[in-house]
Amino acid sequence: NSCCFCLTLRTGTILIGVGNYTLYLCMFTWYLTSSSIDTGGLRDGLDITSLDISIFSIFCIQILVNILLLVGAVKRIPSHTIPWLCANAVSMMIAMVFIGITILFGTTKLNLNYSEYVTSLTIMGMVTGINLFCWIVVFTFRKNLIIEAHLDRFPSGTAELSGVNNQCPSSLILNPPPPSYYEIEGYKECKPPPEDSPPEYEEA
Repeated sequence: NSCCFCLTLRTGTILIGVGNYTLYLCMFTWYLTSSSIDTGGLRDGLDITSLDISIFSIFCIQILVNILLLVGAVKRIPSHTIPWLCANAVSMMIAMVFIGITILFGTTKLNLNYSEYVTSLTIMGMVTGINLFCWIVVFTFRKNLIIEAHLDRFPSGTAELSGVNNQCPSSLILNPPPPSYYEIEGYKECKPPPEDSPPEYEEA
């Protein structure tokens, strides 16, 4: 129930949302203003290209889901964390696909030298690992919020359950069944009256 052994899950989730929001906002600003990227399109005053639309859509989605994550963490609303979990699960799967492609075809079809091959794998592995850790923190925080909401909604059932758990084992033994008819009557024997034996052959 803690994040990095020193923070609560709520504080860790808020920091994750703030960090991701700042990171994607800075990356989008850098994409629009950096002169080292030569992609044409909107940056050079030309028509909007498909690359501009794709990058703009990705950054908008990430910024929106991080805002929802911050609102959900501050106001303790578990449903607001679902978009962030879904978006980052998709990004982690895409990153793992890129890692697999780099491992298989990095030095052959991608024409990477050894240093570029090792550097790209290291960066993608670190980013995926950090993203996975953040995903686990947010998922655990959402699970705890759901449990707390359930306990607040049904406090009587929780109290009864805790009372049953605190009882001694001897008190949980079921009551014995009611006595039978013969036990009530004092174990009386209900034998039929004796009958006369049939006549012998000579007498008949």
